[in-house]
Amino acid sequence: MEHLAELLAREVVSVGPSETVAVVARLMKEKHIGCVLVTEAGRAVGIFSERDLLNRVVCPQEDVRTAPVSRFMTPDPVTVEASEPLARVFDILSRRRFRHVPITRDGRPVGMVSLSDFSGILKEVFEEDRYAQYFVDYWTASQGRK
Repeated sequence: MEHLAELLAREVVSVGPSETVAVVARLMKEKHIGCVLVTEAGRAVGIFSERDLLNRVVCPQEDVRTAPVSRFMTPDPVTVEASEPLARVFDILSRRRFRHVPITRDGRPVGMVSLSDFSGILKEVFEEDRYAQYFVDYWTASQGRK
């Protein structure tokens, strides 16, 4: 797996900017996700995450029943094109200290990648390396080489 497009099996969970924080928080809980994309006319206008919920809503004691998510979202989110190499995306996540970044194709949201997605990718890579090393060792031993 080298490019972001290979991670696009998941649906994009998005809401409109006028959706209430209560509805968005419930949706995040039901879908077991850490953020939603806020879209308008098919374009990403913001991202609303667990951090936004905690720092911008819960701690200041805002009324989640009536407050629109647009008031608390992070506007103009950094996005990455689906054709981006995974290494570049991981660099963006780590340098900017993001947990999630929306994936786009021609500027339109098509997915979301999270830092936890990379833990699964790294696990696969390490397992592949371990098996590759096992076969190299086996082949070398079978050829009478050390």
